[in-house]
Amino acid sequence: MKKAFLLGLLFWAVDFFVSTAAASCVAWASGLHTDTLREDTLRGVTIAVARLPVLSTRAPLSVSVLSGAWLRRAEPQLTLRENLAAVPGVWMLGEANFAQDIRLAIRGFGARSAFGIRGIRLLLDGIPESSPDGQGQVDNLDLAVVERIEVLRGSSGGLYGNASGGVVSLYSEAVGDRPVLRLRTVAGSWGFAQMHASGSGRIGRHGLRAALTHQRALGYREHAAMRAVLVNARWELPSRDSSLQLRLLLNYADSPRADDPGALTAEQANANRRAAHPLNVRFNAGERVEQGRAGLVVEKKWANGHASTVRAYGIRRAFENRLPFQRGGQVRLQRYASGANAQHHWTGARVSLSVGLDADYQQDHRWRFDNLNGQSGPLELDQREVFAAAGLFAAAQGQPAPGWNLSAGLRADRIWLQVADRFKADGDQSGAIAFGRLSPWVGLSKRLSDRLQAHTNWATHFETPTLSELSNNPDGSGGFNRTLRPQRTQTWELGVQTAPASPWGADAAFFWAITYDELTPFERPETPGRLYYRNAGQTQRAGIELSLWAQWSPRFTTALTWTSAVFRYVRYSTPAGDFSGKQLPALPQHWGMLDLRYEAPCGWFARVQARYSGRYFADDANRVAVAPVLLWQGRLGYRWRGRAHAVELFAGTDNATAAAYFHNIRPNAAAGRFFEPAAGRVFFAGAQWVWGADED
Repeated sequence: MKKAFLLGLLFWAVDFFVSTAAASCVAWASGLHTDTLREDTLRGVTIAVARLPVLSTRAPLSVSVLSGAWLRRAEPQLTLRENLAAVPGVWMLGEANFAQDIRLAIRGFGARSAFGIRGIRLLLDGIPESSPDGQGQVDNLDLAVVERIEVLRGSSGGLYGNASGGVVSLYSEAVGDRPVLRLRTVAGSWGFAQMHASGSGRIGRHGLRAALTHQRALGYREHAAMRAVLVNARWELPSRDSSLQLRLLLNYADSPRADDPGALTAEQANANRRAAHPLNVRFNAGERVEQGRAGLVVEKKWANGHASTVRAYGIRRAFENRLPFQRGGQVRLQRYASGANAQHHWTGARVSLSVGLDADYQQDHRWRFDNLNGQSGPLELDQREVFAAAGLFAAAQGQPAPGWNLSAGLRADRIWLQVADRFKADGDQSGAIAFGRLSPWVGLSKRLSDRLQAHTNWATHFETPTLSELSNNPDGSGGFNRTLRPQRTQTWELGVQTAPASPWGADAAFFWAITYDELTPFERPETPGRLYYRNAGQTQRAGIELSLWAQWSPRFTTALTWTSAVFRYVRYSTPAGDFSGKQLPALPQHWGMLDLRYEAPCGWFARVQARYSGRYFADDANRVAVAPVLLWQGRLGYRWRGRAHAVELFAGTDNATAAAYFHNIRPNAAAGRFFEPAAGRVFFAGAQWVWGADED
């Protein structure tokens, strides 16, 4: 019945588009402003994520920038996978399990995550979305307000310190000179529904923007429902001469329900892909999250090329998690985090210099109770955990000769971790740990011609275990797992890219990384779903990233991204066996995307995308393989624009061929519970009305 309704809605939308398009062609063609695909691998723009604002044509870094109307056009705006699949070197899993959150890896860093994001620095408007200890969740991100994404692919410890195997920096919509009102609604398969409303405008020099999004879904699998409300607000105040900018950023997220259907064995998945694991149903596995965040940004431009930026933020997060086992299977967490950053930048005729200081503090109060079939039982753990970090950094860029650009930087970090054990029934496991690290980097770029540039860089980064990873002791005791050590990485890359001022272009990069004491996950049979960690001796990552784009006409564009890489253990021996030479789990050797877009002169637009991922393994021993998959998706829409407002109707399908694949793999899961089946063919349709904006 639901599928018939959605098909009917899709056919109605297509019929409406056809009947309306002919009457609007002439009016639309007179005001058409097209968008292109080159934004997905844009070059020649100022890159803020590098912390040394430079043109990307001079930066010795691999950076992808996504922006423009196509960033959000005709998309559900539900997960980062919709956008970041266009970036080479970026691999994602778990987008359909909202209790576990999307897992994101850049060049293989971050793949160890039990839930959410690890080892990748996540920023929103320059303010950390990642916790100070390196955990990152995107359950509070509203993609409807994001207008630009920068992805720094590669080690960035010299810029951001701990847990910086890559950086994803998102930027929300600024307040324009004209008032804007936007209303948007989307509905789709498996009970998905989303409603969004936002507005912005100026009162004198004050700029204000507010956005509200409500979304829910029943989910493809049993016990997979979710519900969330996202609120965002922004206040801007420039000085009269625009040399000083103040911005206040507020964010609130309430997700009272995110059920976890759990992972299945291969036999269970073959028998019923939609089924939840029986233990997840019995113990009512899932989570509840409420988070508030406030950030303040002050930017000042001085004379003679000097500029300063100060940022400060505070976060409160309340989290409840129910895992599919009894002892300690219910987790409650109260998190308070805060931090500040001060940075000064100077640009001269041939040299640029940036210096800064970061300071972050995180306090987690963690309780664990027995899970008595979904009800809270006796207390098993009560401890207060603290993570504090301070870092000093400096970066410089110069032109030693015409066409050459040399960049270098150094960062010094000091990190303190402390746990106060308040559950003394099993003894007092209180303690403290401290780490210190220097992270240098250096890069060189050369303009080979008016259209071609090459670059190379060497960089380092380190990654401490997060508080949740340290608190998961394999022996079940409290305190920290003091056997864990930070992992340390050195990387090298060589890249070539074309200039953007042409209807076609390319971007290619080769990377190599060696990591010592890699943090590697494993499970224990008595606590399925809870990951523990140990250090592997040495791992290696090496691969090639490729992006190609072409604008064949003002209305037709194509893009291709491809990644081929080897992620392997060089030296890794455990009580379960010697895995030296084996591939790291949950990372394929090959993946890529082909994207085709067309905009008709009378409001129609269409998009077809193919995504491929090669075979990979679910375990360290490489005994359980996940088959390759090719996924197709399509988007179709129509936009009508009047003098003061615009209307957009759209429909789409994901997994158009109904391929049977897994959206998530639990690495090294106990009892063979590796697989989380993805939905078959999915439909959605929506409408948007915008008043006052001059959108493409």
